[in-house]
Amino acid sequence: MDLLQKRVGWLLLFPCFMSFQLMAQKANLEADAAVLKKYMKTITAEELKDHLYILASDDFEGRETGTKGQAMAATYVSKHFLKNGLEGPVKDSPNPYYQTIPFRSSSVTNAKMGNANYEAAFKQDFVPSSSFSLEPSTKELVFLGYGIEKDGYNDFEGLDIKDKGVVLIDGTPAGKDGKPLFEDLGRMRSRVNELRNKGAAFVVVTYPTEEEFQTRFSFWGRMAAKPRISMEDGESNNSGRQGFPQFLASPEALAKMFGEDPAKFLKNIEKKNKKGAPLGGLYTTTIDVAVDYSSRKITSDNVLGFFKGTDKADEIIVVSSHYDHVGINGGEVYNGADDDGSGTVGLLEVVNAFASAAKDGIRPRRSILFLAVTGEEKGLLGSRYYTDNPIYPLDKTVTNLNIDMIGRVDPEHESNPDYVYIIGSTMLSSTLHAVHESVSSTYLPGLKMDYKYNDKDDPNRFYYRSDHYNFAKNNIPVIFYFNGTHADYHKATDTPDKINYGLLAKRAQLVFATAWELANRNEKPLVDQNSDE
Repeated sequence: MDLLQKRVGWLLLFPCFMSFQLMAQKANLEADAAVLKKYMKTITAEELKDHLYILASDDFEGRETGTKGQAMAATYVSKHFLKNGLEGPVKDSPNPYYQTIPFRSSSVTNAKMGNANYEAAFKQDFVPSSSFSLEPSTKELVFLGYGIEKDGYNDFEGLDIKDKGVVLIDGTPAGKDGKPLFEDLGRMRSRVNELRNKGAAFVVVTYPTEEEFQTRFSFWGRMAAKPRISMEDGESNNSGRQGFPQFLASPEALAKMFGEDPAKFLKNIEKKNKKGAPLGGLYTTTIDVAVDYSSRKITSDNVLGFFKGTDKADEIIVVSSHYDHVGINGGEVYNGADDDGSGTVGLLEVVNAFASAAKDGIRPRRSILFLAVTGEEKGLLGSRYYTDNPIYPLDKTVTNLNIDMIGRVDPEHESNPDYVYIIGSTMLSSTLHAVHESVSSTYLPGLKMDYKYNDKDDPNRFYYRSDHYNFAKNNIPVIFYFNGTHADYHKATDTPDKINYGLLAKRAQLVFATAWELANRNEKPLVDQNSDE
């Protein structure tokens, strides 16, 4: 056969060769898919339910950071890691599954607010809403209404609030038609920070009606009276730090301190509201204030379990959830079944799926660090401590998949509950988002991916409100899996009987499938977006 004949023969055979190669590639993909689907099925509603009825039981006392219940939950998680063959990677710890964190617990022990008109009752009429000390002093108190300076509406007009106490209504003013003048004012914290920057001595937050105050105070008042947790260095991501003085107070008590009849006080506010008129300066008085404050050292633990990969074992995927909740308030256990018992048991089942594959001799190429963090409810403190003190280098951490509340259905999806909110997937890496989209459409096509909150400018700021953010701010691509809020959010009624376990299983399967795919790809997710807020 001459050279020309050989070339012609090769050209005739080439399509057949390529077809065979594509068929082989497809067969490999189908085989990989079959393997993944096999271990996805190990994540079951029954096992999730068994775990959650333990972790979210009254025995665990709401799993508040630094308490017996939180320590019990840490033990439960670490034993699950050990049982499933995960390594405890904290080499310098008495328990290698625990990354122990030094915290400071701070409490307001007593507080005073009042004048000759009325002496407000601590823990009844008012309560400090952050941990701080305030030396006894006499200050002018200015009613500032909603504290808004926007679009021609100005509560600050003609007022000097420097070194004065300021009363601020939580909410938005109504216009002449009774509808809110402003749809989005952001979180109350931003308004308080603005007053701080303007030189206010302290802020007293109140509500448009006594009923609304009592509703809010029933939870937030009890929370405010509890010890605050901050880092041992005194820094915190939330109002638990020793910092700017802020109070919650009853509108009736404030009316009395202003020397006004409470009914008339509220009526005057309503009357000005109906006119769309600013409220700043409507009342002023002078009050005596003081806050006594004490603090002590405590510890709590992140719980870590390491699942070693094969040829890319030095590259780490972190799967995280927070296992803490808010404890006991007013004698009621806040079980935190959805927040974040659901994410924690989801993480435990993802562990089980990888461990089941390992028993069959199948391990991922990259390593997986399972990270159950403490202190999320105190300001993302556990995840912040980990990223400040990483067990594995952050430059080798390729992705964080964070699970926080995946067991319920929010009001928006009551008629179509097969969904999950995806937040952060596009913020740092277009390739991470592409992998997520491919995995979700291939393995869970009936589960809707809702990107409503996948926005840095979302007024709810969910992107900044769970543990993935401490990875994102270190330029590590993240996905936050979330079901949205509901009527039982941060209430004693967030109990395990209200969880949709079938839906919880689907969402946990999505996390597992995404982690599996990320762990076995040739390339890690490319960071091609900006992490700046």
